[in-house]
Amino acid sequence: METNFKPRQSPNSQGIVFGVLLILAGLLFLSFNFGWIEPALKSVIFSWPMILIVLSIISFSKKDYSFGFVWLIAGVFFLLPRLSAVYPDTFGGISNDFTSVYWPLLLIILGIIIVFSVVAGKNRKGGVCSYRSVEQQSTENKDGIISKSVTFGGSESIFLDPVFNGGNISAVFGGVVLDLRKTTLPEGETYLDIYAVFGGVELYIPDNWLVETRVQTVLGGVEDKRFVSQPDQSRKLIIQGSLTFGGCSIH
Repeated sequence: METNFKPRQSPNSQGIVFGVLLILAGLLFLSFNFGWIEPALKSVIFSWPMILIVLSIISFSKKDYSFGFVWLIAGVFFLLPRLSAVYPDTFGGISNDFTSVYWPLLLIILGIIIVFSVVAGKNRKGGVCSYRSVEQQSTENKDGIISKSVTFGGSESIFLDPVFNGGNISAVFGGVVLDLRKTTLPEGETYLDIYAVFGGVELYIPDNWLVETRVQTVLGGVEDKRFVSQPDQSRKLIIQGSLTFGGCSIH
């Protein structure tokens, strides 16, 4: 007997991560206001490279270590000139043109990490990562669960199992298109986790499916473009996860 997909993390786990980040931001502002932290560090902590550090924390929280290190290394690289301006004695060898001179080295390091993750993904049993520019395939899982991850590329899939029991989709600097119009939902709640960072997810869902979204977004959003007609109240698809500079559209 088939069972609905249950998310590996609780539905509120991503909210906890964002909540902790907000608490840390509030504590930092309070520390600056009371002089507990050197004021010169404000230009370092509250700067655009710190966004990359935050993305690395989010990736690590989802156990996506490859891209966690990508964001972390990129963030530290662009923070070094700012740290040098605050602590010239400690970072004296870093000039103002550090990023413009050494940015090719950053590309090399990030490239090595990505290549290593691709090789490691191919060696993992049952790996589903795709790094081709466009991948089109039909997906059939005997357990009715989909697991798809795309990085720097695209994927188009038609789900052909008779019953859809949920799963997870990840898109990083890429896009995923999943067609669910040839399958059905089991009774009760079915969970689909989506995670997109500078990427997008397109879902083609029957008009009579009842869909609830619990996706947390950072400069992203979810849009249901269907004309819903007489949804079956006994079956519900719950879409959850997080979108960071990404989007999800339902057709």
